[in-house]
Amino acid sequence: MHRFRISNPFVKTLTILLCSGFLVLAHQGDPKVRDEQPRYEGPGYQQGAFLGKNGPEFQSSGLVMHSWMTLAELGNQTRGNDCWGYTAPSGREYAIMGLRGGTAFVEITNPAQPALIEFIEGPSSSWRDVKTYSHYAYIVTEGGEGIQVVNLANVDQGEALLVNTVTTGGATATHNVAINEESGYLYRTGGSSNGLRIYDLANPAAPEYVGAWSDRYVHDAQIVTYTEGPYAGREIAFACAGFNGGSTQTGLSIVDVTDKQNIQVITHYQFSNPNYSHQGWLSEDRRYFYLNDELDESRTGSTTTTRVIDVSDLENPFEASTFTTGLRAIDHNLYTHQGMIFQANYRSGLRVFETSDPLAPTEIAYFDTYPDNNNPNFNGLWSVYPYFPSGTIIGSDLEKGLFVWRLTTNGCNLKYDQNGDCLITLTDVRLLHEAWLTYCDECTTDVDGSGRVNVRDMVMLVNNIAQ
Repeated sequence: MHRFRISNPFVKTLTILLCSGFLVLAHQGDPKVRDEQPRYEGPGYQQGAFLGKNGPEFQSSGLVMHSWMTLAELGNQTRGNDCWGYTAPSGREYAIMGLRGGTAFVEITNPAQPALIEFIEGPSSSWRDVKTYSHYAYIVTEGGEGIQVVNLANVDQGEALLVNTVTTGGATATHNVAINEESGYLYRTGGSSNGLRIYDLANPAAPEYVGAWSDRYVHDAQIVTYTEGPYAGREIAFACAGFNGGSTQTGLSIVDVTDKQNIQVITHYQFSNPNYSHQGWLSEDRRYFYLNDELDESRTGSTTTTRVIDVSDLENPFEASTFTTGLRAIDHNLYTHQGMIFQANYRSGLRVFETSDPLAPTEIAYFDTYPDNNNPNFNGLWSVYPYFPSGTIIGSDLEKGLFVWRLTTNGCNLKYDQNGDCLITLTDVRLLHEAWLTYCDECTTDVDGSGRVNVRDMVMLVNNIAQ
């Protein structure tokens, strides 16, 4: 188990300005509002460059924190929410984080040295969501204003440019946004309107409103296009939905949205003991849908429980199993990638599960961003994004800001990494030098695999420093 303590081996001054702002109550009486706490005032963290002292101590296993930007460093905000990521054609990587007063764009190509490149203001709200398509980012919020369209074509030059605000499709408030990159359609969910509001991204700078499905309130959704089987060529929405703002008859709605003028419901499925169907994601083979119920922990006293719904037959889904962390924290957002589930669970932080047995995932790593306790309250980690090609993972925390991690067992370039911290630095050079001219068989210090540690290994390692 790793324990990170922020200390102060050298002097660095952070100027932190307190800011105020009004709160748009998109959901009156929402427990997120009742549980709100002041932001953490710093310092943050950069690997190898400690920024201060007396910071919190984080418990973790299998994950290395490379950096952490506080809300003060992210546009001087008072509250965080969702996050997503963008990888430029150059390979450079960017975290996108929703905040109370807008959206921050942060370069994390070197995960130990994040840099804020742009902050785009928006309506004040505790709920903001963003997704990407082509070289554009699309931002929505419960605070209204429709869809903000941000051009990222010149992001490597430090530019994230707001080029459009789309207000077609009725009410301007939106809870979440989903994009099917295979079909090129964007879906607004929730807010002050039921269902899905659908936009064609043929011209990605100017999304065109083309239709809606309004049978039920949709809190969040994943939309995919099937390429084989009985639904080959069909575009299917997996919607966490219900009536009365999603809280009545809450469950999973599976909807055929191929024809935007003739949307067809395949089935409405209600899982066991439902409280609020919040969010979920398909397994990579699309056989299972892993679903978070946001309110079962606080209402029933259960531990963090994820439903595994078999959707191999779209017309007849069923709950195949459940799994739990054994903690009391609320599960919030999860994503699947490379045989793993990455789950943001509020007060118990990031939890990573291995899915070789998809019905009984095994926890292999965690990083707890809320050290005080694992109570079922709405504080701590809101979301996670695990899709960067480098293996970098980001997480957005309500009170603490943006975290940047890598798994110690995955996402590291072990060909060069000598100490298992997922970063190539002078420490790795020193460790290789200590093994100089020794013979070894399949050891990390023998970078080129020649059986002996020599100058070729050193040159290859040095050429990959800070990757």
